[in-house]
Amino acid sequence: MRIINSSEELNSIRFSDKKAFVPTMGNLHEGHMSLVNFASKNYPTVITSIFINPLQFGKNEDFSNYPRTLKKDIKLLEEFGSDYLFLPEKDFAENLQLIKPKFANVLCGRSRPNHFDGVLTIINKFLSIIKPDVCLFGLKDYQQQLIIKDFVKRHKINTEILSLPTVREASGLAMSSRNNYLSDEARLHCGKIYSTIKKIADCIESSSNTDNFDSFREDALKDLKKDNFVIDYLEIVDANNLTKPLTNSKKILIAIAVKYESVRLIDNIEIFL
Repeated sequence: MRIINSSEELNSIRFSDKKAFVPTMGNLHEGHMSLVNFASKNYPTVITSIFINPLQFGKNEDFSNYPRTLKKDIKLLEEFGSDYLFLPEKDFAENLQLIKPKFANVLCGRSRPNHFDGVLTIINKFLSIIKPDVCLFGLKDYQQQLIIKDFVKRHKINTEILSLPTVREASGLAMSSRNNYLSDEARLHCGKIYSTIKKIADCIESSSNTDNFDSFREDALKDLKKDNFVIDYLEIVDANNLTKPLTNSKKILIAIAVKYESVRLIDNIEIFL
């Protein structure tokens, strides 16, 4: 695997084959590796980036404490078939005009008001420099991949955005770098997040009447609060636009963000009606 340390070096490489790109902030886990593994099996050239993007962290968030595990990350990327690792220069996020995306003022955007501006601004820079044929994301970050897909489509960027299923721990907890902040016991307890939204999904599939959605949600909130989760949001929305579902909605998203022992965790489930 070749390590690229600047945009200038990246631009000097002539890539002759189709390129798959996996953007990450490092501290890699099985969720990231599922993306790299898929890319390596389906595309001749795989580029992974590690860049802890300062633009997507708000006040009192954990930018300075975000886990940095570069040596371990390099070993994993070599094992799973990344051909290139792009480590952008320190000023990669400087002097950029922030992009204001669609679908950013709901769900995570309510408590993290400028988060998706920072995410999309950096992803747009990556796409403009790398020009990948495909860029891969995990569905755990559903709102993020929806925002990026919409932006790429509206601006006619010649990159396909692929979203792969969420990878989970044995308890059901969605894989995340933030899970490292939790004890083993807490990680097991946080499997409750997934089992709760799975229960809502089962209820919706049994009774797809949108009039019942609020009662499913309220019952779930009571259960989560009993188990000491601090709720940021738990919403049942149309998966295509994150608005209130209508009777003709074909795809529903159950999305959740909670804190447990001060660690913010997100998850979601898609339901096709």
